[in-house]
Amino acid sequence: MGLHSATWRIHASAVDDLNLLEESLRWLTGDDCNLTVGKDKSWHGSEQTVLEATTKRKKAALKALARLGDEVLEGLLDEGVSRRIDDEKVMHVRIKLSNLARGEIVLISEDDTVSVAKGQFKIESYPGSEPSDVITETILSMLNS
Repeated sequence: MGLHSATWRIHASAVDDLNLLEESLRWLTGDDCNLTVGKDKSWHGSEQTVLEATTKRKKAALKALARLGDEVLEGLLDEGVSRRIDDEKVMHVRIKLSNLARGEIVLISEDDTVSVAKGQFKIESYPGSEPSDVITETILSMLNS
């Protein structure tokens, strides 16, 4: 067991460097990702670009999670992954966009009001197993290898 898929999403404004953000998403998700770029309006009504990198392959999704690095993965375990998992068995992760553009990964806390890249990891969990246990075991195996 492990992951079914991984998705990273960025909402960019008109002044953001889209090429840099695309490169950052490709680096974060891996070469085996499908990158889409779309236009939308923000909650306030201004134009924004939505960049989304998705991989539906299990091995690529695991590599995308591992790319967060040992420090971030340990941080996820320390704070408890169960609070990041929704009813659809998806773990949500948010990282600072300014750090991602520099090739660094920094988790944000709930009270941060910074630009973020939003990650969603679909957990491969079946009846009789808890998604939080599955993702914890997956992360621990990454840390131990």
